[in-house]
Amino acid sequence: MNIVIFQLINYTLSFLMWMIVGRFILSRIIGGRQNIILSAFIKLTEPVFRVTKKILPFAKAGFIPFFSIVLIIIIRLMLIVFFKPGTLPK
Repeated sequence: MNIVIFQLINYTLSFLMWMIVGRFILSRIIGGRQNIILSAFIKLTEPVFRVTKKILPFAKAGFIPFFSIVLIIIIRLMLIVFFKPGTLPK
């Protein structure tokens, strides 16, 4: 795997992880009110939440952000272990 592709996947997963954290914090700060910023966070993170709900159907709604972050971290670690970005040819 090319290092550029590896970095693109890694940064995308990192971006999604921080978007989930941002959505969680923002939804706690503004409560139930909707605004354009929270809507953007929801549109970006909802596909990740749907995948998490399919993988872990037993998870309760309040824990979906936590499980989503854990799954993203596991995927990122698997990428590092299996593809060893330091050993890739330049």
